[in-house]
Amino acid sequence: MQHFFIIGTAHLDNAELFRALESALDQAKPDQLILEIPDSAVLRGDVAYQKPEMVCAYRWAQRRGTPVRGHEPSGPPILRSGLRPERAGELIEAMDRLIADLSVRATIDLFCARREPATNTEEQLRAVIIELIDPIQAANRTTGVIEGVRAVAASTGKIVVVCGGAHVSHVADALPGARIIHGDYFF
Repeated sequence: MQHFFIIGTAHLDNAELFRALESALDQAKPDQLILEIPDSAVLRGDVAYQKPEMVCAYRWAQRRGTPVRGHEPSGPPILRSGLRPERAGELIEAMDRLIADLSVRATIDLFCARREPATNTEEQLRAVIIELIDPIQAANRTTGVIEGVRAVAASTGKIVVVCGGAHVSHVADALPGARIIHGDYFF
């Protein structure tokens, strides 16, 4: 029987996030770990240019001998179509700058639209997210994440899925009996 656990993170290079993620994985003791990295990259062991927290989790699995697979969908980006490349670059730079001034928790909450912005920085980040990300493409990506998880999940055991926080509730709803692992650095 499959037992799914979902960890939703922010795609950040943050030492505190990494420690929290490794601690959560130590406590969960998964039989299989599924990460938001292309499965082909995981199978090749070529993860150097992937999302930082996913690389952290991949290395955790390698050190412990835990089987690991990837679930990142291919397909179009989640950026709004018609957005000029120059403007997209400006928005991504603004997003990086704004995120640097926020906690990991605030970043996850804002990307997941779990609460309204409480500060000027948070309001600016929400405005950047709205201008940059196409909600239909983002929903399609979440569908791809779910399909990817289903495609690589072991048929039995405790399976921990790590994905961006915005996907968590939909992934949990789609997997039978899935439980979300909550924490200061997670969805």
